[in-house]
Amino acid sequence: MNMHRGWIWLAVGSLLGGLQADAASAALEAVASWPLPSDARPPTALAWDPVERRLFVAAEQADAVWVLDTERGRWLRPLSVPAPRHLLFEARPGLLYVSSGAAGGQVKILDVNARRTLKTIGNLPEAGRIHRDAPSTRIYVAYGAGALAVIHGVTGVHTLSVLLPDRPADFAIETVGHRIFVNLFRSNAVAVVDRLAREMTDVWPLSEGRGNESMALHEPRQRLYVGCTDPPHIQVLHTSSGKRVARLETPTVVQWLYVDTARDRLLAGPVSGPLRAWQIEGEDQHRPLPAPSEFSNAHPACYDPETGRLYVVIPGSSGQPGLIRCLAWSN
Repeated sequence: MNMHRGWIWLAVGSLLGGLQADAASAALEAVASWPLPSDARPPTALAWDPVERRLFVAAEQADAVWVLDTERGRWLRPLSVPAPRHLLFEARPGLLYVSSGAAGGQVKILDVNARRTLKTIGNLPEAGRIHRDAPSTRIYVAYGAGALAVIHGVTGVHTLSVLLPDRPADFAIETVGHRIFVNLFRSNAVAVVDRLAREMTDVWPLSEGRGNESMALHEPRQRLYVGCTDPPHIQVLHTSSGKRVARLETPTVVQWLYVDTARDRLLAGPVSGPLRAWQIEGEDQHRPLPAPSEFSNAHPACYDPETGRLYVVIPGSSGQPGLIRCLAWSN
């Protein structure tokens, strides 16, 4: 029996050792690229379709959402949307939610396969980031001087708004818990919203930074990553208390953050300088991972946690159009 247990522990140890070795050698590597269809201003947002392998690109200046077929490497017919800013794609039933700067601020819901607008929700000034509450299928939209719009995922009806004390920037929604964490940009704080009670229940001040714009949540580890602009850095908060437990330095302001909970990795896109990636280890240890150094001045991105692929807009230069670059983990 003891010998049998010994073999089991040896096998477990070998498996863990192999996983640690894979994590230690992981790096982001460029695997594909596609020229943007126009040399207009860089896109404002990306969204990924994991079923049809399409990438949706918000081209605000072109009043369109470009559609890239990544399997065939070709651009499909664009979707006509005035001033698109942020995107959310729901693979089933194939709906694209677009926050738009048109008509004072609105959200459009498009059936991308039928190529038609199903609904337009108006009266959402400065409509911004869009996220989905997976357990309830509700859609949340940051807008105005301080509010989250709650949109029914089936009917598309704007059912209510959760009021906030300041303009919302990025936000993150728990899937097991029932909270929403919202960056309050001017207040230098994070608002905690109870999505069941549909009201703000707490505010966590950020004592060491200002201008918190980007955000990502690692729910299994109870960690919230908050990108601050002054000075540029990432604060790591414990979601049970709101207390800071770690700080990651960045050379410039971080435009976006993604957490890969399965791989325990954090990705950050500074407005200038190379992409940053970390392996999350132990008790709030973050070990830098290699990433391509040429990806400076990266603009919008989106991350597919299933495949571990990052899609990044690379701005053009000298009159040449920009690129969509795809990066993947080596392990």
